[in-house]
Order: sequence, then structure tokens, then C-alpha cells
Amino acid sequence: MKIWIVDAFATQPFSGNPAAVVIVDEFPPDELCQKIAAEMNLSETAFAKPVSQDYFHLRWFTPKTEVKLCGHATLATAHILYQENKVRGNTITFDSLSGPLLVYKNSQDANLTLDFPLQVTGPFLNKDIYEKTLGLDIVAVAKALDDLIIEIADPVQLKNIEISSEKIKQFDYRGVIITAKDHQKYDFISRFFAPRVGVNEDPVTGSAHCKLAHYWQEKLGQSQFLAYQASQRGGELKLAIKNDRVHITGSAIIMLQGDLKA
Repeated sequence: MKIWIVDAFATQPFSGNPAAVVIVDEFPPDELCQKIAAEMNLSETAFAKPVSQDYFHLRWFTPKTEVKLCGHATLATAHILYQENKVRGNTITFDSLSGPLLVYKNSQDANLTLDFPLQVTGPFLNKDIYEKTLGLDIVAVAKALDDLIIEIADPVQLKNIEISSEKIKQFDYRGVIITAKDHQKYDFISRFFAPRVGVNEDPVTGSAHCKLAHYWQEKLGQSQFLAYQASQRGGELKLAIKNDRVHITGSAIIMLQGDLKA
């Protein structure tokens, strides 16, 4: 099995979110997929199996579990498929646990656009317990399917906060998204914490922006955003809401390639 490590949502090496990509003729047993993901120890390892022309079955694993949706590893996989000339057209279709996902190759530049489901957020929750647990002044808290969105007012504070994984684990959600309206280059910024699935802090999270796009559309009345995930590595995402879908655009860089001996 060939394997690559790709920095997704990155414009230069050692930025964005690294994902491992494995291209297979048939999926290995689930146990082996999980062991490979644990060995790679990245937020996600993607396994892609060709089904027909420009059509693939795609699965994602954290070091601890299989997940239903992952943006950066999808972007990384599409990048590899184009680089390895395994697709012919400008659209790749992935069959996944979240249904069909499309990735478009932009003709004007090297960017790729993910066509993902827009995930509606709500209801809003009482913020008191979250303020007490996290020690933050919170604007609002909203349920976002399997995640929790916490909005704070100060983007500078967002970039500097340090939150223990044990506190995040107290909340019965896949992950916690902390976000703030930006007052400079971006429409909003965010950070994503998911220690329950083995990711203390994810560098850049495409799936979180399926929810953030809807959250900030409701707040700002916009359908297009320039967003930034303010992790230590950092990453920029362009978002455009199209009915019940959100288009997430970014670029990727191959950092390593080799052969798995498993």
C-alpha cells in the first residue's frame, strides 16, 4: 500500500493540517486500518478505494476511531489522486459515511473545493456551565450536531487560550469549536478541540466549518466567508454556502510518500 502525508489547507510546508492518505485496491480489515491510523498518529488517516472512473470509496480514522466526516483528509486525498493521475476529470466523487462528497479541481489555480453538507446549528444552550468549566466569557453556546460551538467576543483571546483536554472531555460531544468574529482580515476565526476522539487540538478542521458556515451565516447574514483556524500551525479556508451545501476551498502540499509494510 502506498502512503502519503499531506499538509492540507496549507500554502507552505509545515502549516495547515497534516493527513495521511492510503490508496488501496480493497480496504484492509477495520482493525488494521485503525492500527495504521494509530501508527501515523495524525488527526486523520484516509483510506481511498477506487470504485469506477473518478469515483472512490473514502474512509477516515483518527488514532482512536473511525469518523463520519473529515474535510482536510478529503482535500489531501483528492490532491494525491490528481498528483498520481488517478482521475481524469475536474470532479471527484467520494462515497462516504456522510453520503456522496464532491471535490472540484479549480481551473484558475491549484486549489481544490470540497462540496460538503451544510450542517445546521442549534439549539442555543445555557452558557453558565460552560463559562464555569472553561473559565471564559462566552457570548453564546450552540449545539452543532455532534459538536458544540462556543462563541467568545475577543479574537485575540481565542488565539491565546489554553484549555485542558480533561475539561473538554466533560462535554458529551465529539468536539468543541470555539469561535470569534474577526475584526481584521477574516470574517471569523476558530479553534477545534476533540480529545474524546484522540485529537487534543486539530490544526485545521473542514468538517467544523460545515457548522461554522451556518452559524456565522445566521449571525452575519452572509453566504461567503474567509475563515482562519487559529491553531499553532494555522490554516485559511474560503467558504461559500450553496443552498444546503457548503463549498470549502483550500490548497495542499505533499510532505512525504512511501510504502506501508503492514
